[in-house]
Formats: sequence, structure tokens, C-alpha cells
Amino acid sequence: MCAMGALQPGLPNPAMIPEGWKLLIVDLKDCFFTIALHDNDKQRFAFTLPAINREGPYQRFEWTVLPQGMRNSPTLCQLYVDAALQSIRRAWPKTIIYHYMDDILLAQEEIFSLQQKNALAAALKQMGLVIAPEKIQETSPWKYLGWKITDSTIQPQKLTIQSNITTLNDAQKLLGDLQWIRPVVGIPNELLNSLRPLLKGTDPAAKVTLSEQQSEILQQIASLITTRVTHRRIPDRPLDFTVLCGPQYLMGAITQQKIKTGEKEMETVVLEWTAPPLQPRRTIQEKIDTLSELIKKGRNRILQIDGVPPSTIWLPIKPGDLEWYIQNSEKLQAALLQDGATIVAKTLQSTILSWMENQAWITQPKRSDSPLADAVTVFTDAGKRSKSAAITWKDEQGWQHQILKGQDNDSLQTLELYAVVWTFIKWKDAPLNVVSDSLYVVGIANRIEDSALRDVKNERLAELLTSLQLAIAQRSKSYAVIHIRSHQWMEGLGEGNARADKLVAAPATEAPLSPFCRAREAHAIFHQNAKGLARAYKLSRADAQAIVKACPICSNYNSGVGLGVGTNPRGLKANEVWQMDVTHVPAFGRLKYLHVTIDTYSHMIWATPQPGEKVRDVRRHLASCFAVMGVPQTIKTDNGPAYVSGPFKRFMELWDIKHITGIPHSPTGQAIVERANGTVKQYLEKFKDIIDVRERVDKTLFVLNHLCVFGEHDEPPAARHYTKSENDNKCAMRVLYRDMKTGQWLGPADVIYVGRGYVCVSSPTGPTWVPSRCVKPAIKKEEDDNDHG
Repeated sequence: MCAMGALQPGLPNPAMIPEGWKLLIVDLKDCFFTIALHDNDKQRFAFTLPAINREGPYQRFEWTVLPQGMRNSPTLCQLYVDAALQSIRRAWPKTIIYHYMDDILLAQEEIFSLQQKNALAAALKQMGLVIAPEKIQETSPWKYLGWKITDSTIQPQKLTIQSNITTLNDAQKLLGDLQWIRPVVGIPNELLNSLRPLLKGTDPAAKVTLSEQQSEILQQIASLITTRVTHRRIPDRPLDFTVLCGPQYLMGAITQQKIKTGEKEMETVVLEWTAPPLQPRRTIQEKIDTLSELIKKGRNRILQIDGVPPSTIWLPIKPGDLEWYIQNSEKLQAALLQDGATIVAKTLQSTILSWMENQAWITQPKRSDSPLADAVTVFTDAGKRSKSAAITWKDEQGWQHQILKGQDNDSLQTLELYAVVWTFIKWKDAPLNVVSDSLYVVGIANRIEDSALRDVKNERLAELLTSLQLAIAQRSKSYAVIHIRSHQWMEGLGEGNARADKLVAAPATEAPLSPFCRAREAHAIFHQNAKGLARAYKLSRADAQAIVKACPICSNYNSGVGLGVGTNPRGLKANEVWQMDVTHVPAFGRLKYLHVTIDTYSHMIWATPQPGEKVRDVRRHLASCFAVMGVPQTIKTDNGPAYVSGPFKRFMELWDIKHITGIPHSPTGQAIVERANGTVKQYLEKFKDIIDVRERVDKTLFVLNHLCVFGEHDEPPAARHYTKSENDNKCAMRVLYRDMKTGQWLGPADVIYVGRGYVCVSSPTGPTWVPSRCVKPAIKKEEDDNDHG
């Protein structure tokens, strides 16, 4: 069954009912059991009741009404009741009707007449819905969806909270109740933040103990619940959004202004409280960013409940500071400068808001974006190996410095931060320029002054962040934190940075390693062959072979398999002739089809794991090869279905590549790539500790192409592939060669290329590849005989 989804993501706000309007609240009796199912749907909800001990036949039943427990029953119930109320909504356009599940609230200026009550009951009865007579409310106070509503105020029905907290489950229920009543009670973040540590843990039965401070806070919250109320809206007055600044957190309220009875002054009433999240989204979130998000949240909420944006936004910022923030904060610009709302930069004084006794101003930070003149300039740095931080500065007596020893759990970042904290504490009453080469620390110091801090798991980092914020809060003078790129200049600021860097530099104490040791360590990681080790680390062939034989992994793969064996026609330069094939690696699972391509000149190899052997897989593999190796002139493959298909032919034509195939059902024409398949598989086995398929293949290719040396060559395939060599393996000699088809000796012919077990000669039809056993030197006598013949 597909879920229909929620039709009402939240509850209606009773504060939007105008003050003084009369209410009528009704509750539907057994709502689910009065909504009849269509006859065609009853059989879909049949069930069987078995008989005990099979004493008789099973009893079969069908639901005739909306089944309880069905996934979509609540949604269908809401739709059905809403349809029943449509006639009432049309007949009473000036009446406010709140409908949530089977609870219905109606509000209008006059008292509901008997005729209206009868009309409502008749409209519902016509749809089979019955009003529960014992749940009709007509007089104040009304109770609706957990709220107690009077003619002018709204208060939670539940005025007590569970203060006997013994388990994590109790703490979760308590915090859940507080979040529920928060929009009416207005509990500030300062109080809830002290209770948040109670939620740590995952075991619901874990023991939880309240501290003395937390018990006092719970008593304070209980007092707020019993005394705090929100007000119903004042007709014909717009909604405003008011921001209040507490000692640490911000708080918002949807408010209205009304004239006090018998007075000319305006009085503020609160319709709903709102607050930013206890935990900011970022580790360090500046207060102005929190203010911007709170304004957006308040504007969206007013649009949601009233359909129009707020008329006025009250901010606890002085006009001069507000102008500075608007110029320096794009987020605040986006939050304020829309919808045409009036911006009032002052704290809102009201008896309703008197509980915010310590209201504060959002002031311009002490931080300066540019260096300060006539200020102390301090350079900080840290060393990971020396586990220390350094601070250096210049005074009348010359350069001074301070070395701080770090803790065992300090990282380079926390050491840098430690130095900055020490600097702010030492010069708290003097203008200060702090210069650091750590962009991380500079970013933190420039944002932390009035920011909200998110909990971090690193206790040392959390301690330093709190200390830095406290040190900046205690400052009486401005400061600037500047980033400098290290090791760029030795003059000016670079001199101070270089001095701090030297103070934390640790002397090199590591013993030098011999080439043999370095080769052994490299082989333990990459498992390259002996010839590659000898070339890279200038070892003798015997030492390199000893390292490979001593390796517990490679000792099983000493069959001498390489990439260069085979008598097939090959290229005389890179990207002239490729061979391509597909081999299977069952350990790769879905990507078990390993497509392999090798350049027959350089023996550079590239492979990609694919989910199949179809044309799309071959095209994807070749596109990867082109990006790494370049585009070849010729590709030789077997006669696989993908290789002889029309789409593959068009793909080769698109790239202007000649495609040739070998003898059907014979692997001899693909000897080079077939041998390469075996080599790739052997090296994949060496790296079977790597779980990720593509990472395992890529490391194998790196070792084969860049670290191993095969055959008669003295350099890795990648170096050979990307280096042009005009005289590589050329021989100035003439030979006679046997035609492999007729068996006749032909020639003499010039030798183009000599390989291990094969020779390429220049014949009248072009380069011809023949085995070494079918070639013999052309001596002068034989040449003369051929001339006479």
C-alpha cells in the first residue's frame, strides 16, 4: 500500500483566533467507525478468526468501516471530515474553522445560535458523522489540542512537568514536553542548554542523575509554565516579529501592538515564541548569522499563519551597529531587505517581556578586518613533531618569545589555537595584531567572538574554543587576526613568522636508510618485480631478486610472467597497435568483467572493471584508455559479439581507428594481451587486502606501468610509452626470412626491429613480423646467387 502522506504537517495556532471571539468546539464520536467503506473495498480488508483446537470452521469477517491501524486511515479520515465541513465553510464565510482529525473548532464574533449548532450537526450527520454530546464546549475556558484557551489568552493544559528523572527515557520525555509547550511558554535556550546533557546515551534504561543546577532550572521552568501565557490576536492589527537578545542566545516572538486601556502608550502582546536551534549547524556560528536565520524563520512562520509578511521587525541593535552589520553581512541583507517590512533598531520595552531582565544589545564586534595601528604585533606558530607552540613579538628591548609545551592529545591545529589563546590572555587590555600562518586558526579567531559553539567530540578542542571565546569577551581593546603565507618572504611580517617557525622546528633525528632498506619497504607496499626494484634503487639484480623472493606474497608468483612475450605483429611506436580483451575476475562481484588493453610497443597496460561485455562497456573502457594512453591507430581484438557489432564499428570510425580481429576461436592472435591478463590477475591477488574494486585495479596498474620493468627493456612501460625513441632496438643488418605461408626463403630484407624471439623485417608488402627461428643472416654469397638467379 502506498502512503498518502500527511495532509497537515503541524497543528493550527489558536493565537490567530481574534481576541473576544466566541468558540464552539466539538469532537466526533468514534470517527473511524462512522466512516463507511465502499462496497467494492470491503473485501480488501477481510480477515479470518481461527477456532480454538479447530473445533469448528474459521470465521471470516470484512471491515465495513475505516479500519484502525491501516496505514492511510488517518489521512482518509481527515479527507472525509474535511469534505463534510465544506458546506459549513461555504455557508459561514466569516467563521474561522479549525479541523484536525476528529477535533473541530469554530470561532466567530457572536455566540453560536441553536440554529447554527443544528446546521453543523446536520451537515456532519449527512456524511454519517456524529458529534459526541459530552465533548461539546461552548464557554471559556476551552480546551483544544492540549491548549487551554480563554477569551484573550492561551496556556498549556498540562501545567506540571515530571521532575523525578531517573532514566534516559524520562529525560527524553521531559525534553519532548518542553519542546511542545515552548511556543506558548517561551523557554529560552539558556535554560534548555543546561538540560541537554541529560540526553547523552543510547540505552533508554540508562540511569540519569540531575545536578543541583539542573534541579533549580527545572523549578524555574515549572514556574514559567504556570505563569506564562500567549495572547489571541488583536483584530485589524498587523503582526510584528520581535528579536530579543539574552546573555548568550537570541529569542524571537510574534507580537502585536495595542493601546493600553485608558492610556495612549502602546502595549506589546506575544502570540507565539520562536527560538534558534540549541545546536548551531556549524561548529562556530556567528551571532549575526543566527540573527539572520531567526528573522527568516519568523518571517516564514508569520507568512504561514497569517498569509502576509510581518509589518515591523524589532531588532536589539543600535542604529549605527545595524548599519555596520548590513554593510558587512550578506545574510543579514537577505533577511531584512525584502517584503517591505519596517525595521526598528531598538529593544522593545513591555511588561509582557519584563522577564527578559538582562536584555542585551547586539553590538559591533571588537574585531577589526584590517591591521591596527599602534598595536602589539604577535606572531604564533606550532610544531607537530616538537609538540610545542611558540609566540614571538618585538618590543623596545628586541625580539621576545614564549614557548608553550603541548599535551599528548594535541594536534597541530590545537597547538596553533593554544598559542592564540595565550596571546589574547596576555594582551587583553592592549590593541593587538595576531599573525598566524594557520588559515584554520585565523578563521576561528575571526568568527568566535559572539558565536554559538556546537558540541565537538574532541575535548581538547572544545576546551580551547571556550577559552578563546572567554578571552576575547574579557578584552577592552580592539584586535585583528591576520593570515600570512608561510615561507614566502623573510622581510617585514615574514621575519616574525620565520622566527616563530624556527622556535618550534624539531631537529631531524631519524637515521638515514640504505637503498636496500628503502627498496624493501617500497616492495612491501607495491610488490613490483626485481628488475623494477633494481632500476629504481640502483641495486644489483641479485639484491633485487632476494627482496622479491623474501616477500611472502610475491614468493608464490615467481613464474617470470611479464607483458612483453608474444610473436604477434606489434607497433613500432607508441599508440600504433593495441590489443584488447576481456578477462573475468569473480572476486569483483558485479564488476567481474575486467576489460584489458595493452600497447604492443610500450607494453603499457590499462584495465577497467565493468558490469558486462556489451558494446556500452567496451566504449566506456576505451574512453578511459584514450584519456590515459592516447588514441591508437589500430586495435586488435578477438571475434567477441561486442567487437564485431555494428555500434562498435561506428564507434571505431568515429575515432578514426582501424579495427582488426584474429582467427575465430583461437587465442594465438592475442598472445600479448592474453599474457597481460595473467600478469594483471597475479598482481590483483597481491593486493587482495584492498576491498574497493576500482582502488585495487588502479594500484595494480600503477605498479605495472610505473614501477615494474619487463623483458629486455630497462625502463617501465609508462616511461617507454611517453618517451619517443628513434633508434630503439633498430639493427643495421639484412636477413633472409621464411614466408610462413609458402615456406620459401625470401630476401634479403632490412631489419626494422629485433625483439626477444621475433624480428620485424621490411618486405615489399610492408613490415613483416616473423619468429627468430625463421630468420638467418644474408651473407654476400647468397646475395650474389640471388642476383644471378
